[in-house]
Amino acid sequence: MKPVDGTTPQVFEFGDFRLEAGSRRLLRAGEQVPLTPKLFDTLLYLVQHRGAVASRDELLTALWPDAVVEENNLGQAISKLRHVLGEAPGDNRYIATISGRGYRFVAPVTQGAKDVDGNAVSEMSPGTGVSARAQETTPARPADTQPRGARLTMRALALAALALASVVLGALYIWRSPAVPAVDVDLPRTLAVLPFKPLVPGGRDEALEFGMADSLIANLGHIRGLTVRPLASVRRFHEPTLDPFAAGRELGVEAVLDGYIHRADKRIRMTVRLLRVSDERQLWAGQFDEELTSIFSIQDAISERVTRALAVRLSAQEEQRVATRHTGDPAAYELYLRGRFFISLAQPRNAIEMFEQAARLDPGFAPAHAGLADTLSRLPIATNGPSSEAMHRARTLAQTALDIDSELGDAHAVLGWIGFYYDWDWAASERHYLRALAIDSASFSARLGYAHLLSNTHRPDEAIQHVELALAADPLSPLAGSLRSQFLFYAGRPEEAHDQLQRTLETSPAFWIAEVLLGRLHLEQRRYDAAAAAFSRAADAGGVWTPRALAGYAYAAAGDRERAQRTLAELIGAGSAPPYAVATVHLGLDDRPQALAWLERGYDEKDVRMVFLGVDPLWAPLHPDPRFVDLLRRMNLAR
Repeated sequence: MKPVDGTTPQVFEFGDFRLEAGSRRLLRAGEQVPLTPKLFDTLLYLVQHRGAVASRDELLTALWPDAVVEENNLGQAISKLRHVLGEAPGDNRYIATISGRGYRFVAPVTQGAKDVDGNAVSEMSPGTGVSARAQETTPARPADTQPRGARLTMRALALAALALASVVLGALYIWRSPAVPAVDVDLPRTLAVLPFKPLVPGGRDEALEFGMADSLIANLGHIRGLTVRPLASVRRFHEPTLDPFAAGRELGVEAVLDGYIHRADKRIRMTVRLLRVSDERQLWAGQFDEELTSIFSIQDAISERVTRALAVRLSAQEEQRVATRHTGDPAAYELYLRGRFFISLAQPRNAIEMFEQAARLDPGFAPAHAGLADTLSRLPIATNGPSSEAMHRARTLAQTALDIDSELGDAHAVLGWIGFYYDWDWAASERHYLRALAIDSASFSARLGYAHLLSNTHRPDEAIQHVELALAADPLSPLAGSLRSQFLFYAGRPEEAHDQLQRTLETSPAFWIAEVLLGRLHLEQRRYDAAAAAFSRAADAGGVWTPRALAGYAYAAAGDRERAQRTLAELIGAGSAPPYAVATVHLGLDDRPQALAWLERGYDEKDVRMVFLGVDPLWAPLHPDPRFVDLLRRMNLAR
């Protein structure tokens, strides 16, 4: 069947719908109906060839001219179109299936040559925004809102996340494409993907809701020029009644992606909206109602279309990363998402279990190995446990991940942290951090790790520059804010450090690292009671040995040696206190030989806190001691 001649009028009206070929819009009663590019092409082809039977082979050739796809892709597109047009099962008001042959558009069509605003149709007319406030805040629920039988496993959502990420990438491409003129405002450059919410009350599974957001954040983060807030920043915006525009304003972003999930038997149902915060407009919306068995083929078809469209805007390396699927095993991906969720909750033991199971199911799943390596490398800091076993295993796992995928930035970031905290190999650590950032400039972990390395190796200006880049990506991050304060403090800029710390504590009042730094500022001002109070709050908020040791130092500095001695006895008696912490209290008591002895023990045990020896002014009284100078030399920390 030959294509319709270019002189044919390019506006078609049928039922309540108006299809504009030039502007690529489908309108219903004047309101734009969101369609993916492939669905629009399918509908336009059927309407242009209305009344005739379009065979399946003909449609596949016309709609996927540069790709070999399965017939199931076409069936999914037709099913989606019927849903958009409001057809119920068996209702063929618009599209009829001709058994054994193909499809026919059967509704009466009126042709026109002007768009809905009365303007002549051009090759590419700008689209219109849709008021999100004018619609219901909560998307309509699917007809089947009662769970039936066994609940769908998370593997369906894992696959759906991959498909949905591709759809959103496509939507953002259309939205930002230079071929489509801007409507009346600057295009958004900052985005927050909010945790998904349940369509059905009482049917929450937060691991799934956060896992969907996490997957989309990872995929959308590859778009150059688009800053996507990390999961740690958006995780508190998970309540079903939350106003997404208020969340966007609090997060300081120009757009938010807001989604709802429903699971029933073997179907996944999702409603997703891309919202502009400034004028509370809906820029794109999509509804998904799919069989579990079709998810992979849908994801492949959408990814092919989107990555082909984005090729002119992405480097070959970036294009490959967006399209990469690290595992074909949905069960392994499910476990990986759960591991990521537990990491976000600061539950490393649960995360380790999930990542280990994922790696066992698919030994070639590089992110599972990297996720496990990352979790293990955090243990000496998060749990105050010994460094050696965790770091050795983390190194092996990170290298395994790189053997599978040498371009996995997360694995390079882990090796950067190990080189910094454990190996004290500053050059190797820097190489891995820079490699991670070259692969993914949005890597929050690599950015903060590199800033940490720069600060501790006496490069404060560069450290502050990099932590400010991290804060630009996530202005509300309590960790990035605290580290900026720490770097300023170490650089001899206490007033700026205090100002940053106040901002951090206003938004995250219970963040223990910030309280520790506040105590350090009080120590410098000889306000020992205030310092001890801050350290006590830090211990209550989740810190363990570090705030307790600093409290002991503050007691000794204030002249309360008895209380300092009790704190020291508690640390030593516990048997698991890091040597660096014990040395801190000895220093406060002005017992320099014991402080140096415990620092030597920290060197032998590879205590991760030893990396602060060369930059922390707390240790200034030991600077003239030859034994301390030799210790810094052995750690390559001497100026």
